[in-house]
Amino acid sequence: MDPRIGWMIGFVTGKSVLDLGCVRHSIEETEKPGWLHGEIKKVARRVVGVDYLEQPVLQLRQKGYEVVCADVEVMQLDEKFDAIVAGDLIEHLNNFGKFIERVKEHLNPDGVFILTTPNPINPLRFISVLLRGESGANSEHTCWFTEQVIRQLFDRYNFEVIDAHYVDDSYQYYRGWKWMLFFPINYILVRLRPKFAETLCIAFRLKSS
Repeated sequence: MDPRIGWMIGFVTGKSVLDLGCVRHSIEETEKPGWLHGEIKKVARRVVGVDYLEQPVLQLRQKGYEVVCADVEVMQLDEKFDAIVAGDLIEHLNNFGKFIERVKEHLNPDGVFILTTPNPINPLRFISVLLRGESGANSEHTCWFTEQVIRQLFDRYNFEVIDAHYVDDSYQYYRGWKWMLFFPINYILVRLRPKFAETLCIAFRLKSS
């Protein structure tokens, strides 16, 4: 199992879950082993997916999934959930404030919001800049988030961190023989300083009033 998903499972098991950006780019992604929405569905009491890609959403509905076609920055579902998940989504958005407000509207008072996002200080990103002149980020990304920035952003919307975790899954993104030369360096640096790992995983809850 993808280590990011393994970390999330404890937060969503037996819960009502809202999965934001559930398609993950294309319908082909939903057919691969380890698709996040499919893994959540195995353990959650109920899971509702949201994505703005109309055709994949329609295809998932035909397969029996409970999914909604909507923009996560303006969605209005008229219900609340025990857990909301945004796997590698926030770095794609236009307006982070609008997004967080929608999360607050759809989260139960004692619920948990879980997100993952690429870590900008992963050593392989610096190596990529040296070799290719750019960091290797997805062309659809609008921003990088360090843990400090994420904490500050969500604190402004009355969220507090309950868990922060780093996962090194660089092998999924850097492929080819030349990258094999740098994996040992990355491995050693991540072992010495876990906050160098590829992915930041962080869970929040609303602060007590």
